[in-house]
Amino acid sequence: MMFRQYFEARLSRKNAPRKRGVKSLLRNEDGVSAVEFAVIAPLMVLIFFGCIELSFLMRADRRVTATASSLGDLTSRLATVTDADMRELYNAATVMMQPYPASETRMRITSIEDNGNGQKRVKWSDGHEMTPRAVNSLVNIPDGIVPSPGSVILTEVEYDYSSGFGFVIDTSTTIADSFYLRPRRVSNIERSRSGGSAPAFGPTS
Repeated sequence: MMFRQYFEARLSRKNAPRKRGVKSLLRNEDGVSAVEFAVIAPLMVLIFFGCIELSFLMRADRRVTATASSLGDLTSRLATVTDADMRELYNAATVMMQPYPASETRMRITSIEDNGNGQKRVKWSDGHEMTPRAVNSLVNIPDGIVPSPGSVILTEVEYDYSSGFGFVIDTSTTIADSFYLRPRRVSNIERSRSGGSAPAFGPTS
């Protein structure tokens, strides 16, 4: 009987309306988790999309690097570059840039020659969406890259990467890379042009 009265008294005090003063509100921890989630959630969402966007940007950067390297490697294997070779090089770049469009990628292939006087000059240059370098113009290249006498092939690739999440990374970021490769079969690679009006280094249609 005594225990019954005790538990009834405890239950009645528990169900009695509480007076909520300032101290009780300060001690009240109801909804703390919800508040913490509301504060942290936007930051976590931003980090999540940032990681996704960074992975996409890194993939585009690898495509640009691989394309520049492959263009230089393929060109350096030739003794003479014809217009047909230039079209094949563009087709190779189209494959290397996938899933990004090669038609929107700026590319340039240049042969830089040193006749033995220490001056590095452009022997020939072809570009797609990028102005070819002027023939016989001087090029500033670090020492030790171009043999004297000799030549190197310079390939340059640029791509404007458009972000799908503008609030994480700028809407457009230019990714660029360049490679220097020495000719493998000859000391100087010649350029044979057919004389057509359309640029050889680009799509056929």
